[in-house]
Amino acid sequence: MVLGGALVWAKMSGSQLLVRSQLPSATAPVVVARAAYDPAQVQKTLEFYAAQVRYDPGNAIFKASLAAQYLESYRETGDSADATRAEQAARASLAIRTHGNSEAYFQLSRALLTQHRFPEALVVARKAAVLNPVGLRECADIEIEVGDYDKATHDINASQKAVAAAARSVALVRGDTAPAKPDDDPAFLALASRLNELHGDSTGELELLTRAVKLADANADMPVQSVAWFHERLGRCLGMMGQLDEAEKSYMEGLRVFPRDYRTMAALAHLNAARGDWKEAIDWGQRAANIVPAPETLALLGDAYTALGDSQKAAAQFRLVEQIGKLSKAQGVIYDRQHALFYADHGRNLNEAVKLARGELRVRHDIYTYDTLAWTLFKAGQFAEAAANAKRALAFGTRDASLYFHAGMIAAAQGQNQLAQTYLQRALDINPYFHPTQPATARATLANLNAAPSPDTKLPPTSG
Repeated sequence: MVLGGALVWAKMSGSQLLVRSQLPSATAPVVVARAAYDPAQVQKTLEFYAAQVRYDPGNAIFKASLAAQYLESYRETGDSADATRAEQAARASLAIRTHGNSEAYFQLSRALLTQHRFPEALVVARKAAVLNPVGLRECADIEIEVGDYDKATHDINASQKAVAAAARSVALVRGDTAPAKPDDDPAFLALASRLNELHGDSTGELELLTRAVKLADANADMPVQSVAWFHERLGRCLGMMGQLDEAEKSYMEGLRVFPRDYRTMAALAHLNAARGDWKEAIDWGQRAANIVPAPETLALLGDAYTALGDSQKAAAQFRLVEQIGKLSKAQGVIYDRQHALFYADHGRNLNEAVKLARGELRVRHDIYTYDTLAWTLFKAGQFAEAAANAKRALAFGTRDASLYFHAGMIAAAQGQNQLAQTYLQRALDINPYFHPTQPATARATLANLNAAPSPDTKLPPTSG
């Protein structure tokens, strides 16, 4: 599976403008009657639209709707072939009609983003934005993925103004005295929360995601996969703040709505590993891997078996990580960042890890690509270049403990003891449970560091 941006998962119709009267207030959660999850429903809907396309092959709307359903199937199964089929259906729709066909542009952009074809996805999203201001959010989503945060901020703000203006026009026609606002849209809130996260505003991120979850829960028409995604995002935010119990509650609520959410199962595996409950981590990790064997999930299973002293099962999981890497690349699925981190964390194939990270940097300049390159270079003994990239990873003050842990270990390797102490302590202060084993490494390193300051201790600016 390849993870796209927020709007790939927080599914909303590209042409949708919400009406305020349909939405709850920020402080009044609404409980809606939601049909029980039907594992066959997505396939039934997909087959329905496929039949419509066969019946009327010249209908651009049916083909755009079929593309949307292939992406819905992808959200449920993680099957990358569905993203390819979505691309094909969207292109077929646009081959029939481009004028006014914003939905096909939206679905094509999301299919390309899912495949990590970022430049192509952005070009298509720009075309969608000409037809519908919601397309600016698609642009921002892609720009965040590649690290163009200034443009993402601009496009989110422009989208907010344009969508608000369009909603006022709709309200005027309908005679509605309370038009919808952009922040009545949970997908918009989730997207905006990512910028808060990146700029170190954890409180703002949590507030936006909490509101987004309330809105998603109150929307009986939202697909269960998307509702669960909002709960997973909220759980991830809480987990990164060290609030593991609250994170678990959000994850479990998402699974209640969508029992096959492999992303949330994997998140629960990581959460229990952070607690040191390796058996529970294996249980959740295996459930997730049975649906989508993502490299980071398999690697966690290997770590869990290692912690329990079962080296044979651990080795089997680690072999699977490498096999999945080869197989997925042959199928056009990109796991380069995940494999680079796996190699670095486990001291394996370090030259290949650096190569993968450098390749990722050619197409993405986000903080996590810089962090991945920094960590692989550190493990390969290239400390000076590692430090330069770690500094870039910390440039926005993102409150992610793993970023500070990596930077701290790199500083310690360079003999910059005071800087290392500052970074490592900051990692533990942000979240003492950020990783199953690295917090212990951070504490041990802190205990061994010389307290005397090193000559180069200036910190990059942070916020939040």
